Amino acid sequence: MNLKNFVEGITILQPYYDMPDGYHLGAEHDQIFLYATSRPVSDEDVKKLRELGWFQSEVLTDDDEKPVYDPTEGWSAYV
Repeated sequence: MNLKNFVEGITILQPYYDMPDGYHLGAEHDQIFLYATSRPVSDEDVKKLRELGWFQSEVLTDDDEKPVYDPTEGWSAYV
């Protein structure tokens, strides 16, 4: 993932946390994690995040093989 898409994804998710400047970030090897947001992300922002390369590791796909959004799960990006 390039720096622009990484920053844009964080910028989209930040307002969805009750404490936007809190500790909502984790990392493991080549994957960055943002923990589940305090409020559900809008459909429009979910679409933007996916276009930027962000994903939810633990979320399955629907019958049409499209990823399903789960507000109880966090977001990840490979860097």
